[in-house]
Amino acid sequence: MKFTGILSHLAPLIGLCWLALSPTRAQAAESSVIDRAKAEGEVVLYTAWGFDTLQLLQKSFAKKYPFIKVNTLRMRSERLLSRTIAEHKQRVFSADVFSGSQLAMLNHKREGHLQKYLSSEQTAFPKEFKDTDGFWTSFYVDTRVLAYNPRLVGRDQLPKTYDDLLLPRWKGKMGMDENEYIMFGSLLEIMGREKGVAYMKRLAQQELNLRSGHSLLTQLLLGGEFPLYIDGFGSNIEQTKALGAPIDWIGLEPVIVSLYPVGMAVNAPHPNAARLLVDFLLSKEGQEIGRLVAKIPGRSDVEAPFPRLTRGLKLYPVPMSVADRYGEIVKEFREIFLK
Repeated sequence: MKFTGILSHLAPLIGLCWLALSPTRAQAAESSVIDRAKAEGEVVLYTAWGFDTLQLLQKSFAKKYPFIKVNTLRMRSERLLSRTIAEHKQRVFSADVFSGSQLAMLNHKREGHLQKYLSSEQTAFPKEFKDTDGFWTSFYVDTRVLAYNPRLVGRDQLPKTYDDLLLPRWKGKMGMDENEYIMFGSLLEIMGREKGVAYMKRLAQQELNLRSGHSLLTQLLLGGEFPLYIDGFGSNIEQTKALGAPIDWIGLEPVIVSLYPVGMAVNAPHPNAARLLVDFLLSKEGQEIGRLVAKIPGRSDVEAPFPRLTRGLKLYPVPMSVADRYGEIVKEFREIFLK
């Protein structure tokens, strides 16, 4: 009995020594994933990211995992969603990882295109930047702000709130995308439906310069077509400003934030390489990729390339309800602004 008692006291110490001398379970599991990924040899990314982002990703990922080739299919998020729906109907599973707009990713989840994958890197991301069920995490984010041409309007004259956009002085002097459904749906959530719809109807009476495409709106703002551009992407505006162009921005609070998630595909042909790619994108090293192309990293411990895009601002990530009601939102927006 005494010998047994001694052993029971020594057991924890023996266990600690064994752990100190042996690889941890996490290390062993990671090594196993890497070995299986080597055998797979490639990973297929369906993405809406720009060429600059993809080139950096392929170069950086190849340095860490030279035995895995990153193959990409790049097109607009909505087209990727439609293509994937068609593929799944035919029982074709080509994608390993999806990335793109928040709206598209929410629909990928709804359509059953994603599988849960809880990367160890997810803990570094705010809860607002990841799916509560573990299907996706936002690789980067972008703030949606009010852009202006400083040659046409002084900063002290700018609107300070969303309600200020309704002032008579701005009638006919604001540009906005004719497909601005995300801002529309988000403001209805922020203001409440009744107040929000009434606000939008008044905004529509401001004789907005409606155009298709944020790049075109930016060029028109720079060219002096109008002094204000509603709902510009903060990172693009900062990049343009850094080149010496006459553009700047302010945030109307709460500042709407778009997410750009990454998630692992269901029935991924190369599941281990897919795990490595997702882990890499969410790591500090991977987050630097987005930062180098002026994207706002999703991780809390990686600073934005232009800190003022988020620092000190009251941020409001696009709510899930916008995806749930997207069809209604599009119809309502078009009835108010395009008739």
